[in-house]
Amino acid sequence: MIGNTTDADTTPPGPWQASARVVPPSWTDFNGHMNEARYLQAFSQATDELMAFLGCDADYIAAGQSFFTAETHLRHLDEVMAGATIRIAILVLAGEGRRMHLFSQMFEGDRPVATAEQMLIHMDLAARRATPPGSTVARALARLTAAHAALPRPAGIGRHVGQPRDP
Repeated sequence: MIGNTTDADTTPPGPWQASARVVPPSWTDFNGHMNEARYLQAFSQATDELMAFLGCDADYIAAGQSFFTAETHLRHLDEVMAGATIRIAILVLAGEGRRMHLFSQMFEGDRPVATAEQMLIHMDLAARRATPPGSTVARALARLTAAHAALPRPAGIGRHVGQPRDP
């Protein structure tokens, strides 16, 4: 992980950083740029890394707890070509009770190329019902949420489909 520790008791400064990756040729479409489904895949994998950082790892899931994505809004800001190195920065906008609200930005270098805003719900996997997370995950999420509350809010949070671009 870039700029993060795997110890959820330590909150990294700034947005949480997922591992960087190179876009493989198989991720491109007939237009020669990254296919829209691969943007979602990259954001999903970054969210999975964040979950592990928070303690929602394989053991936590095996114990019957996890988060489900309830809603996602993607914005494609610029093209990404095969061979490009992308990175994803995640802001935790809210993380209390059963809900986690994330805003993720994908960059190629310093150039923003996409955003994803997601609402996740914590679930009891046996009951298939929403429940509050376990105490370790809840504490880690609360720490990250509090740290991110002080950070600047990037453009695009709360946008809806068809909304005109910011001037």
